[in-house]
Amino acid sequence: MFRLTGALSEQEFLHHVVQRSGQNLLECLQCGKCTGGCPIASEKVSGPRRLIAEILSGMRNEALKNPTWWYCVSCGTCMTRCPVDINMYQVATALCELAQEGGIAPSERDIHLFEELFLKSVEKYGRVKELRTVAAYNVITKNPLKDMDKAVTLMRKGAFSPLEILSGWAKDRKVSRIFALARRTSEGGHE
Repeated sequence: MFRLTGALSEQEFLHHVVQRSGQNLLECLQCGKCTGGCPIASEKVSGPRRLIAEILSGMRNEALKNPTWWYCVSCGTCMTRCPVDINMYQVATALCELAQEGGIAPSERDIHLFEELFLKSVEKYGRVKELRTVAAYNVITKNPLKDMDKAVTLMRKGAFSPLEILSGWAKDRKVSRIFALARRTSEGGHE
């Protein structure tokens, strides 16, 4: 069991994250390729490089309160770009678990908005549509042109097609049916 309070050394915190994530963060070169390609990295969200630096430095509170891992869309760009193949999604998941065990929850309403948009995308399309999700988030938070430079770069590199934003519903509606069933169950209905 992880305790946020009390004396937890830098090495103990690092050990908890490495053990849970299965990722050897000591191999990180701090080259910044992960953050350079991260679609959520911005002035507000520092990105994977800073997050790993906080973990390696034993900055437990900073790492657990860093919004980067709450916003992670698990697109895999950071892992693809990483020269030592660190899977940041696994690190983000480990930090989420540790934060919840330590009583830390996201304090920003934007995180809940992003989660809601993410889930709506999965429900409607059968998977997350990163471009639509980020575009909707930016419009709702009154920053519609944010990340446009990154979008153009990612598009040029083939990370997505501009036609993705125009594509419609998933052909297989199984995921939508799962969401509907979950809604009915949570409202007291039984299946």
